[in-house]
Amino acid sequence: MSAIKHITTEVVVPVESPTTDFAYTILLVDDEKISRMVAKRRFGKLNYRILEASNGKEALAILERETVDLILSDWIMPGLDGPGLCEAIKGDERYRTIHFILMTGFDQPEKIGEGLRRGADDFLAKSASDQEIISRVSAGLRARQLMLDLAESNRLLLKKQAELDSELRLASDFVRGLLPRPGEFVSGVRLGWKFLPSSHLGGDLFQVAKWGDDHIGLMVLDMSGHGIGAALRAVSLAIFFNGEHIQKAFPTYDPGEIVTLLNQKNPMTDEGDYFTIWVGVWQCSTHLLRYASAGHPGSILVKSDMASVVLGGHSWPIGFSTQAVYRTESVTVHAGDRVYLFSDGIYEVMNTHGEIWGRKRLQEALEGVADRQMMWGLASIIEKSRAWNNQSVFEDDVALLGLEFQE
Repeated sequence: MSAIKHITTEVVVPVESPTTDFAYTILLVDDEKISRMVAKRRFGKLNYRILEASNGKEALAILERETVDLILSDWIMPGLDGPGLCEAIKGDERYRTIHFILMTGFDQPEKIGEGLRRGADDFLAKSASDQEIISRVSAGLRARQLMLDLAESNRLLLKKQAELDSELRLASDFVRGLLPRPGEFVSGVRLGWKFLPSSHLGGDLFQVAKWGDDHIGLMVLDMSGHGIGAALRAVSLAIFFNGEHIQKAFPTYDPGEIVTLLNQKNPMTDEGDYFTIWVGVWQCSTHLLRYASAGHPGSILVKSDMASVVLGGHSWPIGFSTQAVYRTESVTVHAGDRVYLFSDGIYEVMNTHGEIWGRKRLQEALEGVADRQMMWGLASIIEKSRAWNNQSVFEDDVALLGLEFQE
């Protein structure tokens, strides 16, 4: 039983009533029937549905079958009292957004603090006027409506996110479909690769394509930024390198001319978008590899004797200067040699001391796996990079491709 019971039959129409055109449901919890009758009459002229419970246990049973927006509960009741009921409700994921108001005759600050600590959203004295009670209940219902609106917004966002994830997975499958098939690419050349975008779609991409009957075009690029925009720009270039039009536009297959034209056609955007690229052309009959680089860290040639050399680097990225001219360099690739193309995400990882793994360590690691099976070696490099960073997921896109030249 409550220490003090404030009973009145006066009905006051609130200054502000809910603006929604549907009824909220209020659950009155009090062990005295006359107190519930007064409270029910108090809300009689409002668009509220009123439920009653004589104790906390009965209130929980009602919640199992009814949707309740606000609970107005007495403090002292036999069995499960008001604060105990509040704890049970706020501890249940199904009910915790219900607005809970404790009513009592206690006016001690420590009691008020206890009620709030145990999960009550508001506190009302039994001596409060009808207008104050109705106003506080209306405010509580507005808070409840905000929670419902937020939950619905989250539901819609999750639905949209699921749809976007599905579309991104399809787009990712499309991008992977553009990549060369691992294994023997042409007679005497085998390739393997690892591609780990930091999200569904990444701005790093590579391509290996047959150009005519005697040439293989090689490309690896790194778009600034991440996500869909960077991926779309990367895909358009991958298609360009895989199409017949590049063979018609550059009949000599000169990498420097290709990179120079790309630079002229792709100035840095107002948003600061640019990219780095390494382009190589290998001639099957002569084993000559010509290449050009624009801001890219280059590629690494690991020779049959395990020595290695960096091909390219030290040049402006595409878009920095439209007047830049990129020159072609060349090297003869012999049987037993391997050429590795990569993006900087594989080596720009830091350990716990803030030390970067770096291209030098990558180069040494590639030398160390030059006599192992290609795919095993690529997987080993990925794991070495992860071990240095001590993280299972790369923060940047990672592309690593190897070509093995055989007799």
